[in-house]
Amino acid sequence: MICAQSADPPSLESQLERVQELNTTAPWRETRALLDEIEPRLGEATPEQRADFWLIRARNQTLAGNMERALGQLEKLFDKPLTRKQEVRAYALAANIAILLRRWEDTFDYLNRALQLAGRLEAAGSSNVPFSLAAYVYAKIGETGQAIDYGQRSVDLARKHGSARDVCINQGRLAFVYKTAEMFELARSHYREAIETCGETGDELVTGTIESGLGDLLRATGDFERAEELFRQALPRLRETDYQFGLGEARFYKARLHWEQGELETTEQLLEQALSPLEDDEAWDYVAEAYGMLSEIETGRGNHEQALAYTRQQLEARERFLDLERARQLAHLQVAFDMRSREQELALLREQQRVSELQAESRRHQDRLRWLAYGFGGFLFLTLTLLLIRVLRERRHFRRLAGLDSLTKLNNHTRFFDSARMMVDKAHHDHSPLVLALGDIDYFKHVNDEFGHIAGDRALKEVARVLRETFPGSANIGRIGGEEFALCLPEETIEYALPRLDALREALEMINYGGNSKPLTMSFGVAELEPDEPLEELRRRADEALYRAKHSGRNSVVIADPD
Repeated sequence: MICAQSADPPSLESQLERVQELNTTAPWRETRALLDEIEPRLGEATPEQRADFWLIRARNQTLAGNMERALGQLEKLFDKPLTRKQEVRAYALAANIAILLRRWEDTFDYLNRALQLAGRLEAAGSSNVPFSLAAYVYAKIGETGQAIDYGQRSVDLARKHGSARDVCINQGRLAFVYKTAEMFELARSHYREAIETCGETGDELVTGTIESGLGDLLRATGDFERAEELFRQALPRLRETDYQFGLGEARFYKARLHWEQGELETTEQLLEQALSPLEDDEAWDYVAEAYGMLSEIETGRGNHEQALAYTRQQLEARERFLDLERARQLAHLQVAFDMRSREQELALLREQQRVSELQAESRRHQDRLRWLAYGFGGFLFLTLTLLLIRVLRERRHFRRLAGLDSLTKLNNHTRFFDSARMMVDKAHHDHSPLVLALGDIDYFKHVNDEFGHIAGDRALKEVARVLRETFPGSANIGRIGGEEFALCLPEETIEYALPRLDALREALEMINYGGNSKPLTMSFGVAELEPDEPLEELRRRADEALYRAKHSGRNSVVIADPD
């Protein structure tokens, strides 16, 4: 009788390598099954292998939606001996989970720890992860310049030390940052490079997410056919990975595409599928936009009661989004301030210890060290003064952010006229010219009524963009009301300003805001500062000129009468 001999079980090391691979290429349920199989064998694992196992387990639970449990496991890991590379992975993953849980102070705390550790890694493939995540977070709070810096650094590190998957992820993240900043050409270039690299990785989740992001970008730039093709590729990939938020976001992006093409039934079906995962993930800006589209669809059908219900849900989601934005900004400020305070306290403690040592030595060398002690006191004072100056500068930076209009990123009413008052005072002092122009979009209410508030918001953003491009440099540009804009142009005369205002009006007629059957036009009232004239009188004259422009046919520039 011949007995078949059973095959030897796979080694723990090979199983860990296998589950690490599945963690990025297979659905989370398949990875979880292998993790459950490995866990009873952890007694034979090294401390480093156990840490790797729990890092993979935490990521798997995150994909499965068990964020609280995943974060709890990571917090236990922080008390264990970890390699520097594992610490970076753990803090970066904890920051990512904290984002999903909307714990913004924890997010910035974990992220800053990960960034500090990653900065000390010389050649570790994972060192790009915190910089990529920081790019995403800073893009979300409107710190575009810092987000681009972090994103470019993450791409450079991934190319130098990482895998094809690292390059794919970081290119996609940088593309998202450029898309958020409305730098569409750079965003498109990085999205395409990311997709080419993703093809080498086999990671369906990342590939589908990036294809979906590029599809939405192409939709925003009018390339509907290519956008549709990308969504046809992305949605099956995301369904296969069972990543509900990614699938919901992709359906929402595709709904935008069909909305702009006037395919309302398809738009409605996609939004109904997308809303639940978007609400679960608290993506309230997307939720508000989705309910806005549904409200306009029901209004077109004559179902005003349902349209009103959707409008209420839109307003509620919008308010939640604003609350979320405020919480995110405040957490960033609080954590940044706390970190600087801790750094200053540590610096002060170190310096105090140093002072004590010098005092002990001075008892032996009193005469020689007295001058050193005085010099050190001056150095300490200078150091603390420089730190205080830096904190005050950053506080001014955050106050500046509060003076911006949230939709157009132009100066708001208060900030505009405060700046204009200083410009007028300077012009009087220097005996230099200054021009104030007040503009109003013609028939803007018709844009909202006929094409919807989404088109109206897009029109306002596009007007702001054209204003910035036409009047760069020292111009003070503001949105001072719903569809009212203002320009304060120092060192300029009306003769120099008028051709540029005419060029501005021509550019406005070319913008795409979703309702281009009726091009946008603006009316302007323009006044040049007279000797010793206060801002209030200058504004009154410009406003009267704008009134005449609005009541003499619109789409014109009227020069104010002298005082």
